Amino acid sequence: MRLEPGNSLTRFFSSLVTILALLVFGFVAWKAFDTWRSDPAVKGIEQILQEQK
Repeated sequence: MRLEPGNSLTRFFSSLVTILALLVFGFVAWKAFDTWRSDPAVKGIEQILQEQK
């Protein structure tokens, strides 16, 4: 099935793919941040910085 450019179905799927891509990007970024925050090395650095204050 070939879709015409500007077809409402094409626009719907394009919007759907864009929304899904943004959701996947947000999820991956959130998981990366969560993993980074739970890293023992980061916690050690934070503890050293707190002791210096």
